[in-house]
Amino acid sequence: MSISLFQLDQKKSRTQAFLDQYQAVLSTAATFLFFSDLPDYIFAAPIIPILPLAWIWLFILLALPFIKKIKTMPKLLVISLGIYALISILSLATTSGDEISFKEFRLRIISILFVCLMYVLYEQKSLKHVKYAIIAVIALSILNNFYELISPRFFSELNTGRPAGFYINPNKSGCALVLGLIFTIDIIKKPYRWLYMFIILSGILATFSRGAILGWILCALFLSIARVLSDKRRTIVAGVFALVVVLVLTNPLKTVADFADQSGGDWDVVARLEQFQNPSLNDDSAQERKAVVGYAWLMFGEHPFWGNGLGSTHKWTVSEVSTHNMYLLHMADHGIIGFLFLPGAIVAVAWGNRGQSGVQILCFSVFMSLWGIFSHNVLDERYILTIFALLAAMNTNEKWYLKYSTGNFKMAHAPANAPLILPPARDIQAIGGTPDRRLLAASRDTFPSQGNPSEIKPSDAQRLLPPSRK
Repeated sequence: MSISLFQLDQKKSRTQAFLDQYQAVLSTAATFLFFSDLPDYIFAAPIIPILPLAWIWLFILLALPFIKKIKTMPKLLVISLGIYALISILSLATTSGDEISFKEFRLRIISILFVCLMYVLYEQKSLKHVKYAIIAVIALSILNNFYELISPRFFSELNTGRPAGFYINPNKSGCALVLGLIFTIDIIKKPYRWLYMFIILSGILATFSRGAILGWILCALFLSIARVLSDKRRTIVAGVFALVVVLVLTNPLKTVADFADQSGGDWDVVARLEQFQNPSLNDDSAQERKAVVGYAWLMFGEHPFWGNGLGSTHKWTVSEVSTHNMYLLHMADHGIIGFLFLPGAIVAVAWGNRGQSGVQILCFSVFMSLWGIFSHNVLDERYILTIFALLAAMNTNEKWYLKYSTGNFKMAHAPANAPLILPPARDIQAIGGTPDRRLLAASRDTFPSQGNPSEIKPSDAQRLLPPSRK
């Protein structure tokens, strides 16, 4: 049964209007809090002795009025989360049930719960505010990184030795900035996008995260090829890009290295700068990664089909850290099927998603696939899971909008470039609006007996279009 625009555009009750505003505020606050990694920071610093999990439970309680939205979660995501939980349960049941295995299992269940929470919070009308919250986090992160560049370990003594701000780990800070770039570039006016990209690059360079720098370069290439950047400034982008490459690879970094050396001889910035100037795999970080990758491959080779059990790479004695690789961690734990967990999660939120442009979905998919090589915490860290939930909500909300606010159920499954089909003109006129001539022609092609060309309000027609077709 079709739902007309007249039915949808009725004046809302005060309760519904309040709930809409409440959901917008709640989703924006949750995005800022979790994408900035503040709960983990204030506990680790320590500033406030509140466990990060307590913040999740708080927002679950606050989100109870919207809990029914969980029924609309994309099927692919439900299947992906279900398989992840089921295999984790089976693996836990077949292991010794030690504390490390239980800790890993709790972490995975909390991650699944967090994705569901953030999905419930996001709603079509508040997504723009959510992106503004991400921009605020980006600005704060860049400022924090530069401040910590001149004041080593200002935010936490747990810092590994390079600027990271609230994220404590510089690789996490760099990853968050790349993700922020991908999902906010579309709300920046086109003439200023090139500047926005390089401001973010400056914050990434301050972390000296090789994976994040590589991710930014790939995103810059995709966005340039897809003409997301202003055509008139392509020459400027190429020039600034070349300048950044020269600065990274040549002598001006020596000045920064000298300053870092004077600021604190044990600071990791000095070693990382030397690596940029003389690229090799001889630094401590690279050697450690190489060693744990070898250990993980040996574990996978011993049990390639069933794996070694939940949390196996957290139990080994050959190193104090795990694999630094999401694929190998899951393969060591669960065998060959573990390799599919991260790609499956990416496909679950990216497949058929028309809530974002194709190039942004591509950037996200490629960067997340790449980041799994550099980190074994991709499916645990909440600033990353926030983006997964946001993508899922964009997909579902877009389909809902196409189905109900246009009165056309088939449109939700049509190709993105399919011609727009309007609902009957009487439904549009019933709420006091009429489409422009171009849209009215499309309406008359479908409903020949309706439509009046003399009544035109382009603003009303524009308001009735789904976001991707405006």
